[in-house]
Amino acid sequence: MRFIADLHIHSHYSIATSKELRPEFLDYWAAIKGIKVVGTGDFTHPGWTAELKEKLEPAGDGLFRLKKEFEKALSFQTDKDVRFMLTAEISNVYKKNGKVRKVHNVVMAPSFEVAEKIQAKLSGLGFNITSDGRPILGLDSRDLLEICLEASEDIFFVPAHIWTPWFSALGSKSGFDSVQECYGDLAQYIYAVETGLSTDPAMNWLVSSLDGYTLLSNSDAHSPEKLGRNANIFDTELSYPSMIEAMKTGEKFLGTIDFFPEEGKYHYDGHRKCNICWTPLETLEHDDICPVCGKKVTEGVLNRVAQLADRDDIETHPNRHPFHSLIPLKELLAELEGVGPASKKIAKQYDSLIRKAGTEFNLLLNYDMEKVSRIAGNQLAEAIERMRNRQVYIKEGFDGEFGIVKVFGDGEKPRELLQEALFVNEPAEKYEVLNKPRPLISFDIKKFQKLKKEKGVNKHKPVRTGTLDLFSVMPDITDGLNPEQLEAVNHFDGAAMVIAGPGTGKTKVLTTRIANLIQNHNVNPENILAVTFTNKAAGEMKSRIKDLLKDNGKAGKIQVSTFHAFGLSVLEEHFEKARRSNGFIIIDSNEKIEILKTLGVDKSKTGEVQDYISGVKQNVKSEDDDLNGLFEKYETYLININAFDFDDLIRWPVSFFKQDN
Repeated sequence: MRFIADLHIHSHYSIATSKELRPEFLDYWAAIKGIKVVGTGDFTHPGWTAELKEKLEPAGDGLFRLKKEFEKALSFQTDKDVRFMLTAEISNVYKKNGKVRKVHNVVMAPSFEVAEKIQAKLSGLGFNITSDGRPILGLDSRDLLEICLEASEDIFFVPAHIWTPWFSALGSKSGFDSVQECYGDLAQYIYAVETGLSTDPAMNWLVSSLDGYTLLSNSDAHSPEKLGRNANIFDTELSYPSMIEAMKTGEKFLGTIDFFPEEGKYHYDGHRKCNICWTPLETLEHDDICPVCGKKVTEGVLNRVAQLADRDDIETHPNRHPFHSLIPLKELLAELEGVGPASKKIAKQYDSLIRKAGTEFNLLLNYDMEKVSRIAGNQLAEAIERMRNRQVYIKEGFDGEFGIVKVFGDGEKPRELLQEALFVNEPAEKYEVLNKPRPLISFDIKKFQKLKKEKGVNKHKPVRTGTLDLFSVMPDITDGLNPEQLEAVNHFDGAAMVIAGPGTGKTKVLTTRIANLIQNHNVNPENILAVTFTNKAAGEMKSRIKDLLKDNGKAGKIQVSTFHAFGLSVLEEHFEKARRSNGFIIIDSNEKIEILKTLGVDKSKTGEVQDYISGVKQNVKSEDDDLNGLFEKYETYLININAFDFDDLIRWPVSFFKQDN
């Protein structure tokens, strides 16, 4: 039986995902897309498995189907018998071989019993599996694989989106140079890898160490409508064992459906601000240095593949499975109509086409072109034909900017409109048709490998002009920084704001930036102020800066403190501006309560009044008429006893700075 499966997705329990990622909506959209088997995602989350148990029922042989009472009705006829496979993605963050590794893995399970065994083991080891549908574990990928195999030998373990720079087995920033290096003695239990949205099979064919793995492609969908943007094609029985066997052996696995990877925002190398967009060969020819700003360019996924590539002819890859590069139907319609893919006009057209075709994949992949023309009309049919033939125009993504894939060039029209244009004497050359398909590999890999061998130098070695280091920072200082972090470290024109969550390396960025200013830009350490929230964090920053500067004596001259400690140092110099005198004291919360009692505040109200006073001083509350008199009395009392409270350590310095500014 030939069918399509999308096995790596998420649930509404994952961070930054749609609330509609529930079984009934997954079933609904899988049917619309033409997907027969969809992964559940997130089976490590107890809340999600409870919901799955409530809404799914066994369909036999390790797969599940949605119970009738939860089905979301379709307004047209299609094959609605969607099956579910229990799957999960797990993020592993750990240190190995002297480097922090961040690897995502996908696990497939044959039953709820096995899924719950894995849950219990992870929870028993002290990991929090309830905060995120895709849990982040401080656990070696090899050890996670061992835990899963102990739960059941029938699990299937797949390294996820293996080329993603920061979160994958082969990622340039936190991965390894081979699958074997990542999983060690258990690498024999890895039978397949996931190419991800950033690469297609052809790119992976350049790396011979991947020859023994089945190349899977999944959507990693964060909303139901994104199902199927990447998917797999099987010709097996509709069962868990049959699908696993196909992925293990490659037999009866018919290939994949893929995005054009050039759309990825880190496909090519370059500098967005400098408008530099390069292939890996061009980057190597320029020694990784941007000719506009003199800094190191941001390297993309294709460059990482090229670095590990040991093959220059993909035709020599053994047992290649075919793949189909597709553009979502709504994006094709949007290009033809000149509007956004999320517009109401496109939604209406999409719904009409699905009613006629049955599924999206019928139009994009399954039906012959004659049938597509009858259903969709000649213009859309031509767009689909060009897409199938890879006759597309591409502006590759680079340095955080998404790429663009189009079936018609600027000024070009479908054949039907071209014929109409010719009748009104418009020049035919204005609508030149792209005849050649896009090549599978977009740069000269042979020339790249030859040049790489000829150079034979450390490509991260800084290039100097006079006394200015064009790379701006010595390699030992920037080791481990990702492109965004490196950009923050090298930013010198105006303010820079680094916004990131916990554990993402903010302290490393700040300390590296400080060391860079001193070591490479001759900034006087005494002119640098670093402020943080806790004494522990301040101590950590001092220690890291000292290590980066090789303890050259300059680190001790930098002022690193908490906000309150810095505020205190300002008050010690400018106390008279706040009507205090030398030798002032800082009162704590207990002393503050006693002052309020002295001012006549009832004991039961002291907490409320404290909050009010702090709110006014922090500028988050306006002065209340009923309490304003009390606020003024409290401030006068502090002046009389020559004291500040903790809120004043921030309030007064901010006020001073505003006045002086």
